[in-house]
Amino acid sequence: MSGASNDPYGATGEFGAQSPEALDPLLEASGERGFVLPLDELPPLETVLVLGGGAMRGMAHIGVLRALRRLGIGFDAIVGTSIGSLIGAMVAGGVGVDDLERLLAGLEKEDYFQLNTAKFLFKGVRTPSMYRGTTFRASLERILPKKGFDELDVPFFCNAVCLESGGSVFFGARGLRDVSLVEAVYASCALPAVFEPLEWKGRHLVDGGITDAVPLRFAKLLRPRRIIAVDLTVKATQRLPDVKGHAVGTLLRSFDIVEDVLREQILHANLDTTIALIQPKVGHMHRFDFGRVQEVAAAGEAAALSVLMSHPVTRGLVREVDEGLACPVEPSDHVTLHIDPAACIGCGLCEMTCATAGYSARGEKAHVLKPQNFECTRDHACARNCPTGAIRLGNL
Repeated sequence: MSGASNDPYGATGEFGAQSPEALDPLLEASGERGFVLPLDELPPLETVLVLGGGAMRGMAHIGVLRALRRLGIGFDAIVGTSIGSLIGAMVAGGVGVDDLERLLAGLEKEDYFQLNTAKFLFKGVRTPSMYRGTTFRASLERILPKKGFDELDVPFFCNAVCLESGGSVFFGARGLRDVSLVEAVYASCALPAVFEPLEWKGRHLVDGGITDAVPLRFAKLLRPRRIIAVDLTVKATQRLPDVKGHAVGTLLRSFDIVEDVLREQILHANLDTTIALIQPKVGHMHRFDFGRVQEVAAAGEAAALSVLMSHPVTRGLVREVDEGLACPVEPSDHVTLHIDPAACIGCGLCEMTCATAGYSARGEKAHVLKPQNFECTRDHACARNCPTGAIRLGNL
């Protein structure tokens, strides 16, 4: 019998325990670093800005930043995901809104995407990614500020997902600052199978948006007085897909469903009165349309102005309003809720899934409680979960 042990708990009785010779590279690096304030000892934060993921739809963040500047609203920290990490890092590094728009408007598809042709020819499906991460990283080197996390003008955090553990990593947090800004943003933007994962301290990291496209939980961990969050995942309609039943189509559709449900759960679990949620109407735009920066930015600015001037946690921050703008006391936008009684079977799933109490399923048929729902999270949860298609949402 071999002397090697197959016991997963190791000699210490703890699952996954490592010997000193196999010290985790992340622990080793963290032990060598200087002192960094823990989160609970950070100076009190008034406002945290959360910039969500969404590929080129993220150009809406430019419009949101314009609106913040226009209304005189500042922020004390930035949390970004995917494209939100790129824009957030640039702003945290001191890039102004006008320069930001100029730099990003000049990007071309070739700055991000260059096929791994040679690797595909030799390795086929075993190649690590469809496109060359070096091309994307070169673009990041060109446009990101040459600063480390400790040198940024505003505290900045961005997330990625660890392929080994399946858990989130938030660069900028204590113990996770010993990384370049380029590496952190690359990891946060590295779409699985599209770009190679970032290899960092024994881990492989990919796009943080696949599990947390709007990182509200981490923003709350910073304990700010308020959060201004931008969600780019809202779809204008909930169209039923043409499912053919073949393997690839089923797999891709399954990924879409998981993405929808994750977004639904994040919003339902974390939205409260301290969060001003901005949801630009950009869901109809293609994720990789590089030719509509100005249009997407305009949509972001319009949505931000509406929310920031009306939400209770932000309207008091508005220092001055341009001529032609007025501060409303309630948002001008809402979602209309409708139920077709002929199609409703009274199953109760609309009441179960609506996080804002828009429906009641008490009785033979469900009925709408909020025909004009100003609080709707716009995640289509009620319509998606209605088995007969009785629910219709309007003004999305």
